[in-house]
Amino acid sequence: MPSLGPSPPDCAPFDYDHPEISPYNYRPSLAAGIVFTVLFGLSTLLHAYQTFRTRRWWQITFVCGALGECLGWLARALAYNCAYSSTYFSMQISLLIFSPAFTTAGIYTILVFLLPLVGTHTSPLPRKAYLYIFVGVDITSILLQAIGGGMASSEASSGKNPVTGTNIMIAGILFQLASLCVFASLFQLVVFRGWKVIRANRSLVVLCAVTMLSVACVVIRGIYRSIELLQGWTGYLISNEKFTIALDGVMILIAVGIFNVFNPGVLLGKAGAGNVVSARDAEEGEVEDKP
Repeated sequence: MPSLGPSPPDCAPFDYDHPEISPYNYRPSLAAGIVFTVLFGLSTLLHAYQTFRTRRWWQITFVCGALGECLGWLARALAYNCAYSSTYFSMQISLLIFSPAFTTAGIYTILVFLLPLVGTHTSPLPRKAYLYIFVGVDITSILLQAIGGGMASSEASSGKNPVTGTNIMIAGILFQLASLCVFASLFQLVVFRGWKVIRANRSLVVLCAVTMLSVACVVIRGIYRSIELLQGWTGYLISNEKFTIALDGVMILIAVGIFNVFNPGVLLGKAGAGNVVSARDAEEGEVEDKP
């Protein structure tokens, strides 16, 4: 967050003796910025190709998630030479906080298409409820984070303590994190109840495994971001880039990149959730479980 006092010009030479002048409290790594920009960029292109090839358009959520991460890390790469730029700082913090919501939306959709294969009786909720409830929570949390981020930036720019806006941002992140933890529990329950069907189908085993890995990575990242903001804009976590790299960049790269390697559209197709079945399910809402 921009400092409360006057700061040097956006692209002034970095003052290593007073790193706290920068909104990052350090000079962002150029190498990390470039590496993550390239990797997330490749993931974006590959997800776009896989979406069009499989014609499972819901996978556009992964495209949006990877693209947001790519742009966020690009802003951090540009900030290497412009470490005092509030524009680059706001761009990267906003994109890196909001973008995982698109990835989780894709994860929620995986369960929607998984249920007809393992039996809708394995779920305590109707299929469509997962999209209505959890995507609704994601949208609400994004709005809270956007409102809080805007307030915090405005407060800091006017020389005020950005505590109110920061608290709203934290509330949005914690709301999203709690929702994801509930979803993870429900997903595990479905896998447990439908394990006899899942274990007989290699594609379902792989799909469930990579989905749980992706969820775990997003949860780890959410815990990190929550603690980071609770410590404040000059706290220990936000002031050490290694945590952003390891607990945000790497975690989300795994969460979204694992679906490049094990594409859910392809796995669902192999498991029997073809386009005809998916279209019928979308129209009818539920399918009858076969004995």
